[in-house]
Amino acid sequence: MTRTSDGSDFRFLYRQGEGAIGPGSWARASLPPVGIAIVLTAFAFLIAPDKPRDLANQDFVDVGIVATHVYFLVYAFALILCAVAEYFVSAKRFSDRGKPPAFAGIAPFALLLAAAANWYQPRSEGTMPEALTWIFDAVAIGIVAWTVIELGFGPSRKT
Repeated sequence: MTRTSDGSDFRFLYRQGEGAIGPGSWARASLPPVGIAIVLTAFAFLIAPDKPRDLANQDFVDVGIVATHVYFLVYAFALILCAVAEYFVSAKRFSDRGKPPAFAGIAPFALLLAAAANWYQPRSEGTMPEALTWIFDAVAIGIVAWTVIELGFGPSRKT
C-alpha cells in the first residue's frame, strides 16, 4: 500500500523513499532543501577566493582563510543533506507518476557533477577545455528542467 502525506510529516518527506505525493506537495516540499542550497551557494560565491594565496605576502595561518575553509566544509555537508532530502521528495513523486523512484537521483547527481567540473576546470592547467564545463552545465540544466516539468506538471498515476 502506498502511503501519502499532506506535506507535514518531516520523516515521511525527507528521510524515506517510500510513498507518493502529488505535484503541489512535491513543489512545497522541494522549496526548503532547494532554497537552503541556493542561499548557501550564493554565500559560497561571495566568500570564495578569487586567486591563489600568496604566502610571500600573506600569513601562513589567517583567521579569515580558516573561517572560509570551515564554511566550505559545512557547506559541502549541507549540500549533501539537501540533495538527499530532495532525492526522497522526488522519489515519492516519481513513484506517484508510475516511474522508477531511482530517477530522483539523476538531477542531484548531474548538478554535483557539473559543480565538480566547474571546480576542476580552472585547476586542470589546460587539460580540461573550458567548453567542457559548458556541456556539463547544459546537461545538468536540461536534467533539472526535465525533472521539474515531469514532477511539477505531470499528472498523478491513477491507482
